[in-house]
Amino acid sequence: MRRPNEPELGNASGGRTISDITARPTEADVFGKVETHGIDAIPDSERHGAPRELAFLWAGAFVNYASLLTASLLTTYYGLGVWDGLTATALGTVAAAVILGLLSNTGPRSGQPQIVFTQRIFGLRGSYLGAALTLFLATGWFAVDCVIAAKAGSQLFGGGNQGLTFGFVLVIAAISVAVAVFGHKTIKVLETYGAVTFAVLSVALFIFLAPQFHWAQGPSISGSDYAGAFVLGFMTCFALVASWYPFASDYSRYLPSSSTTGSVTLWPVVGIAIPMVLLGLFGLLLPTIDAKLAANQGVLAVISAHAPIWVAVPFFVFIIVGEIWANYLDVYTAGLVTLAMGIRLKRWQTALACGLIGTALAAYAVLVTDFHVAYEDFLILTYLWAPAWAAVVLLTFFIFEGKSRPRLALTAWLAGTATSLLFVNYVNLFGNLVAKPSFFNDGLISGLHGADLSGLISVGVAGAVYWAGRRWRAA
Repeated sequence: MRRPNEPELGNASGGRTISDITARPTEADVFGKVETHGIDAIPDSERHGAPRELAFLWAGAFVNYASLLTASLLTTYYGLGVWDGLTATALGTVAAAVILGLLSNTGPRSGQPQIVFTQRIFGLRGSYLGAALTLFLATGWFAVDCVIAAKAGSQLFGGGNQGLTFGFVLVIAAISVAVAVFGHKTIKVLETYGAVTFAVLSVALFIFLAPQFHWAQGPSISGSDYAGAFVLGFMTCFALVASWYPFASDYSRYLPSSSTTGSVTLWPVVGIAIPMVLLGLFGLLLPTIDAKLAANQGVLAVISAHAPIWVAVPFFVFIIVGEIWANYLDVYTAGLVTLAMGIRLKRWQTALACGLIGTALAAYAVLVTDFHVAYEDFLILTYLWAPAWAAVVLLTFFIFEGKSRPRLALTAWLAGTATSLLFVNYVNLFGNLVAKPSFFNDGLISGLHGADLSGLISVGVAGAVYWAGRRWRAA
């Protein structure tokens, strides 16, 4: 019988307990075929694999150009140097990855997608807000991946021409939608081998560009402004990882329920941190070759201008292919979230809807605004709500043994998110859209020297409200 506020479970297809690598996959989860499971819990008979596989899956999600691009913002726009920028990148990445690893434990324990699992925490209706925001994340990342791939194609064939970039956006979005109907096993295989291929190409490119890097380049700012920039760099990398929080258990729910908490937590951290640090160093060094070109056209233009063509061309080609693969994750989760919201669509229908919305966002980023600014804004919008949401989920799961009070949980999450709005650097977020930007918290942000603490504040407030409310009710 279904418990209150828990989703109704669908019928699972048959299968035997098997190893994900050494034996044949279950019929419900086969490479190259459409996955048969939706938002129903994965039964024990179809659980397979080991937690270490999460390292390869998440490495596949982060061994891509987006990781390199995110780190490059710290030297190109924030004024940090190479090694202090790498420190901010590493700290922000690891801090956020630990939270994602902890969230991944809800998958083996329940067999459910992340948003579905939260229905027991926020209530059925309360979870719809998280589902809607997750749908925004999925379509937003679809747009980001399409633009990255399109810019790589445009650099390859037209030197970054805007019209050609837009044309590539349309083609790449169409291909992404066509292939994104496949499921969990296909994602795992392609992400794993795709990560290896991209890593090899990145190493080759790094070796040939290394003599041109200014390894010792320091920060261009100092004093309190430097502290603000360091925090902003930390939070930008934190936000990149935090944008995956609502997806965490989508890719761990096939693991056996006997998987240990430590292993399920550790391996995603390893899979995320290693590529982010290595590609982050690459991204921090690239602007040191030609700072003006990087600021005006991005680091892809730097690669195109300064790398040997026989290395740059395969790199750009694989960026295109890799970002299409990355869109599997976006559309896959969009389909699960749509089902969790009670919208009964087939996988191809959700793929098409996600593709259309994502294409519109991508077109905006290419034709209307600076993509690098739009990407930064997207990351900041992510951590306004995702960290507070994660704090409530983790407290319920680990501290309160899965027993939730939906109204209190929702109140704590909204309180954390609302408080975080006071600490957002709105000039950094919307300054490109306003001629002389002025916002209500300019004095506070000026006192913080531009540091955006909204993500950290949201975690602290949401956790404190939820903890205090649970203790007060128990007293």
